Amino acid sequence: MKFGTPSKALACTLPLALVTGCSFFTPAPSAPSAVRPAPPPAVITRDGLAPITEAQVERIREALDAKPSTPAIGNVLRSASPTIESFVRTEGCITARNGTVLGPFAAPSTLFDGKGFQGGPMAEMQFHDKTACATVQRMQNWKMVTPKLLRFEIVYVGDDGEERAVKRHELTRQPKGGWLFTR
Repeated sequence: MKFGTPSKALACTLPLALVTGCSFFTPAPSAPSAVRPAPPPAVITRDGLAPITEAQVERIREALDAKPSTPAIGNVLRSASPTIESFVRTEGCITARNGTVLGPFAAPSTLFDGKGFQGGPMAEMQFHDKTACATVQRMQNWKMVTPKLLRFEIVYVGDDGEERAVKRHELTRQPKGGWLFTR
């Protein structure tokens, strides 16, 4: 196809180039700015856990260090705190209804599997960013049902809103002295 003069060729191709989004020049590189690069995307583990922040871990520890209502509960908390902390760190970061990640904290007769598990706190939060863990607002209603059974609740809150989820748990003393979850 012949266009004739170079100006006629440019007049025919320029509208076509503009319609298709082509550019005849590249923009000059911009000067370095003080804007920080975007953080890397959050990584969800193969087990379906969001990454927990140091502030969230510290919040769990603060909730566990709160003054217990009775000396008996205080004794249980002193011995069971590592198990409770690990459990809560995991539960607050579950992004799906995958309770099997809580298996290491379950008593021998308890299964946190996909069938009976109702989901972590994020399952009850409609608007919470599922790539971030839910934060512990408080632990409450501590009750020693028997010398070997402790019940309590954890109130989780989403950092991106005021959504809350309350999870009820039971901790049972094992024959060898450790504490594991039955609910």
